[in-house]
Amino acid sequence: MSLLDKVVNGAVNSIHEFGRSDVNAVKVITDSDVSEMEFNLMKPFPGHIFRLYEGQQLEDMVESIKQFGILIPIILWQKDNNIHIVLSGHNRVNAGKIAGLTKGPVTIKTNLTYEEAVLIVTETNLRQRSFSDLSHSERALCLSQHYEAMKCQGKRTDLIKEIETLLNPHGDEADDTSVQVEQKSESRGKIGNEYGLSATNVTRYIRLATLTPALLEFVDTGDIAFLAAYDLSFIEDKGIQTLIANIIKRDGCKVDMKKAALLREYYKSKKLNETVIKQILSGEKTRKPKSDKPKPFQLKPAVVGKYFTNGETSAEIEETIDKALTLYFSNQGG
Repeated sequence: MSLLDKVVNGAVNSIHEFGRSDVNAVKVITDSDVSEMEFNLMKPFPGHIFRLYEGQQLEDMVESIKQFGILIPIILWQKDNNIHIVLSGHNRVNAGKIAGLTKGPVTIKTNLTYEEAVLIVTETNLRQRSFSDLSHSERALCLSQHYEAMKCQGKRTDLIKEIETLLNPHGDEADDTSVQVEQKSESRGKIGNEYGLSATNVTRYIRLATLTPALLEFVDTGDIAFLAAYDLSFIEDKGIQTLIANIIKRDGCKVDMKKAALLREYYKSKKLNETVIKQILSGEKTRKPKSDKPKPFQLKPAVVGKYFTNGETSAEIEETIDKALTLYFSNQGG
């Protein structure tokens, strides 16, 4: 299963089998293609990874829609049986309903492949949001989708041009994000430049996209550190990932780099089981064993000066103390 398939886990069951088509058959959208549709006829994209606006951001959008209406058309994907799935505009639909509207402007796309639909969802969201405002999970899934799309020769350039037309209908200057298909390392470098990340962090985020949704949520809440999550991504068994997430939730554990590295190490050696996971996450495996030996200490200068002179060496002082303690404990019957 590819990274793109994982993003919308269960989508096939909910919206029937995805159709296939050649990218050259995708119709270029023009102003004449815009019409209106009732919100209740639209279905959200299955497994939509972007969180809906909240707080001030939502209030601003609602107020804008009340004053000016929905200015940018909602992009819909028409499926079999006349099902219309929202590819771009989930926030516009939500804010429009709050503003009291029952319908909005739409442009409908047909003959899309599954990958093309996911690409539109990702690209339109990234063009309307700041990448720095996204959560770790959103960044991970976006970058993994972007990376997969860049490897699909002939698709990215055509669809991005359509997206630019839709989101920038007046032809204002926009960043050119069309990218030729390149080798993996070069592709990650290109993606990194586009989002202000190093190629290393792009790789880390792409790996994070292989974590279960539950673990990704813990990355967003800070219960799992970012670099710790990268280590956990090497635990490829989803069952074990789920077990780790369940224990974190039940016991309220935090996962730092030391714990994550230990989990990865035990997994690699095929010794990672529920008992070991509990021991690692609780800190039992990372704590140093207690020693029966007394902790070392130093005598205060005032105590040393009380019984010894400056002419005695450290070895002589140590020998005298040893003899004195031997005599003391023998008199105590020790």
